Amino acid sequence: MRKFSFLALLLLLSFGSLASAAKFVLSPVTMSLNPAEALSTSTTLTNGDTVPVEFTAELLLWTQENGKDVLVPTRDAVVSPMRFKVAPGKSQVIRLALRNAPRNPSATYRLILRQQLNAPVATDQKMTITPRYVFSLPLFVERPEARAQVSLTAQRLPGGAQLVFSNSGTGYAVYRSVVVGATEKSVPLGNVYVLPGSTVTLPLPPELLGASTLNFSGVDAAAQEMKVTLHVP
Repeated sequence: MRKFSFLALLLLLSFGSLASAAKFVLSPVTMSLNPAEALSTSTTLTNGDTVPVEFTAELLLWTQENGKDVLVPTRDAVVSPMRFKVAPGKSQVIRLALRNAPRNPSATYRLILRQQLNAPVATDQKMTITPRYVFSLPLFVERPEARAQVSLTAQRLPGGAQLVFSNSGTGYAVYRSVVVGATEKSVPLGNVYVLPGSTVTLPLPPELLGASTLNFSGVDAAAQEMKVTLHVP
């Protein structure tokens, strides 16, 4: 069975993040479904470039193993269209539909959109290379009773330290715009997703390794700010 490294997939993003890919606009970038109400949803890709673009679409089951994201092909859902072209200034709706409601309170997927490129053309002995865009959008399928239950601790390691997020609940957790600080130093660390039953680790940057106390802040899935003071043993 094929497995995809989530980190390796993100490295294919030409400019590092979805927001920086100004040529294309995706809305929404996060999709959620309550399977008791609906089994389908969609997102829209708008081409802001001056030339037509072509993409393929694939939905992958998203799990976490040993603190890492793992993406695996699934037959749980269908994507339409699986391959499409978008003219300049035009938009394409990408639809996702589950075949059946998940048995578990929560199921998580990633919609992977990969730009397809023509072979580079050499002109006057110069090769023009066009960046390839790959987008990874989360799809959360959760029943109303699904709840995250996350514990957050700091752990010192030989030559380093890390934050440990453990989710013993039945729903996913997300912390956006995470910032970790000590005394006068604060470091932004991006977003952290913790899927049900998973433990995720976040290595601390070198400038925070000597701290005995850390201040953690982030915004959760309900758009509420979370602030925690952590002791580093």
